[in-house]
Parts: sequence; C-alpha cells; structure tokens
Amino acid sequence: MAWKIYGTPGHRQKESFCSSFIHDFSENGKTRIVEVENSDKTGTNSYSLLRITRDSVDECLAEMRGQLSDGVFENSRTGEVELVEGTHYMDENMELF
Repeated sequence: MAWKIYGTPGHRQKESFCSSFIHDFSENGKTRIVEVENSDKTGTNSYSLLRITRDSVDECLAEMRGQLSDGVFENSRTGEVELVEGTHYMDENMELF
C-alpha cells in the first residue's frame, strides 16, 4: 500500500528534503518493507510517498500509523495523508486512523 504524506497546510513536507530509501525489516517469514520516495524521486517537496509492504492490510495500516508517530515522520509535522495505492485491498468501512 502507498500513501502521499503531506506537510501541514501551507508547509512543505520536511522528510521530502531527505534522500529516498527502502528498508527491508523482514524476518522469520514475516514481510516488513518500508520505502519512502522523497523529492529526489517525486520532484516535489509537497509530499513524501510512503510505500509499505506487509502480510495483511491491517499490518500495513498499523505500520503506516507507526511511521507517522514514531518512525520516519516522527520529527515532521504531517498534514493530509492520501491513500494512493491499495484502495482495492480496503473495505469501504476501514479507516486510516
């Protein structure tokens, strides 16, 4: 699943000024891959693209929330979070937060 993580209204996304990266934390048969595409790939500082690969939708959502609060974006003031990839996995009643 993937999300655009914007900065607070009127501000650019702080993380977007960093280099893009991918980390594979997978172990013991459990998939956990976190990828962040920043301005070096997106061409903008308005948002960063957060792409998460886990074994279930619930794990993806939990990982996204964790990355916003104590992960990649913990020192950034995040604004809107827009799901851009993976809508076909989500039930219409599922909430991002």
